[in-house]
Amino acid sequence: MNTRRAFLKTAAASVAGGTMGWDTIARAAEGKPLIVRDAKIIRVRDRKDGRTDSYLEITSDSGLKGYAGPLLKEQVAAFPANLCELLVGRDAMDPEKINFATLWLTCHPGKTLESYAEGKDPLTGAAVWGFKRTTRQTETGWVITALSAMDLALWDLRGKAVGQPVWRLLGAKRQRLNAYASMLGYSVEPAEARKAARTIFDQGFQRQKWFFMRGPADGADGLKQNIEMAHALREELGPDAMLMFDGIQYVWKSADVDYAIALAKGILPCKPHWLEEPLRPDDFEGYTRLKGETGITLAAGEHWYTRWNVKPFLDRGIVSFVQSDPEWCGGISEWLKISELVKGYPGVQVIPHGHHVLAASNCVASQSEALCPMLEYLIKSRISFQRCQTRPLVAEAGTFAMAEEPGLGPSLDEARLERV
Repeated sequence: MNTRRAFLKTAAASVAGGTMGWDTIARAAEGKPLIVRDAKIIRVRDRKDGRTDSYLEITSDSGLKGYAGPLLKEQVAAFPANLCELLVGRDAMDPEKINFATLWLTCHPGKTLESYAEGKDPLTGAAVWGFKRTTRQTETGWVITALSAMDLALWDLRGKAVGQPVWRLLGAKRQRLNAYASMLGYSVEPAEARKAARTIFDQGFQRQKWFFMRGPADGADGLKQNIEMAHALREELGPDAMLMFDGIQYVWKSADVDYAIALAKGILPCKPHWLEEPLRPDDFEGYTRLKGETGITLAAGEHWYTRWNVKPFLDRGIVSFVQSDPEWCGGISEWLKISELVKGYPGVQVIPHGHHVLAASNCVASQSEALCPMLEYLIKSRISFQRCQTRPLVAEAGTFAMAEEPGLGPSLDEARLERV
């Protein structure tokens, strides 16, 4: 997809045979470029319950609108002040000329993202590795998440312009994805965890991820309780269940390599599919030591930015599962670059973090099952997270049906929402 015309040609091939004649769509797109006329952050309120959410809205001269969100407050604060100026007048149909990377260069000329591979923050020049961040994103990271939203809204607009879901524009043929149940919010007490795991397993979710809620600050007893939970789940579900474990809930409070090593060794008999983020995302040497001393299969990446932040972990063979999230890593455009990078490391797979199923599902569907085998689905929260859409996308019985709506998927429910 080097040019606008190449993009349209690729899209034509991927939607050929559909109910809508591609020739008509392509002629309309070629004859009338998709020029951006407005871009802004909007707040919408549900008329029934009064809850509000923020979204990025990009409007074309034809009146079509592309959306990204709901946005986090820190993300909103990180949008460039000249958001509208950056986009207005540009042809949104050309994904090579207007995407995350080009927007970054426009906003931050001379601040190369490649510096992440050298362990330097691209905006400040400060060292990245060993930095003990205490929040999910760094200051530069929030800027990247804002530009990621711009990239996603542009893809949503492109799909709507040609009347097709984004995953089809990307050449995908996978209409249904495997999904794993992400069990955040469930009790981690062994007896209650067993019961919940069994219930979800019997509903068809044989792939489950559980969260360790205790960390180094909880001492030896906390470590023991984490390990006991893992063993109880394996005993309950048997050898055929795919079990993953996530340490993110304790990482921001305290993170310790010795603790992570002890935890990894304690759960290895449970044959975990992976141990996820047991250390801060920038603890490069800690991850190296953890992998070297335990050999446990590791997953990480939801808090890494761009392919350059991912590459050092691949070069050292630290991670087997890269969890770059298109909502945060640089949008769909950069996520595709990350996936292309991962293809050069045999045995490594890409399974995006499940912040939002809209962009993540389009990304997973765009790749082979060998590279992207499944989608994360947070059982307790993803329906409410999609409350502003015309309909929520739901995983059932361990699978996820791809949306057929044009763009990223179900759009904002304008009939139910009011702008505030």
